[in-house]
Amino acid sequence: MFGDNGPSLDRESIDEAVREADVLVIGFDFTADRLLIDLRDDPRGHTPPIVEMVEPLADADERLIWLSGRRPGLRSPEQLLFFVWPHSVAYLEASPLLTGAVERIRREQGVDVHEMIADAVQDLHSRERRDLITAVRGGEGFETLWSRR
Repeated sequence: MFGDNGPSLDRESIDEAVREADVLVIGFDFTADRLLIDLRDDPRGHTPPIVEMVEPLADADERLIWLSGRRPGLRSPEQLLFFVWPHSVAYLEASPLLTGAVERIRREQGVDVHEMIADAVQDLHSRERRDLITAVRGGEGFETLWSRR
């Protein structure tokens, strides 16, 4: 079974990722930047959650250093999950991944990150659209097979 542009998603795997991971880092084929969602709880409530587009780093160790600088005092993530999203942004928006992250952060931290997620999705839609326009025009990184005469 397939989704909008590839294999369908395993709902159980998505639920497990949101339930088990401390940090989700999601890559996309249309931008080098990643969507980072830090799901760790701050028992003292001093450090707000992170839901934002971030630059790619060389490896998980660099990401851990980056996270310790952004959310100092929090325990180190036990499970940092990185994956490339195989579908469109619209499919991500409709999937249970983002709503599951919002619900978990609200339940565990008492913080509503719905607006942060919405802002990130809006940014992703813009990036995806720019990439599509570049592809249609045969811009950098794309090859036009048929050109206008």
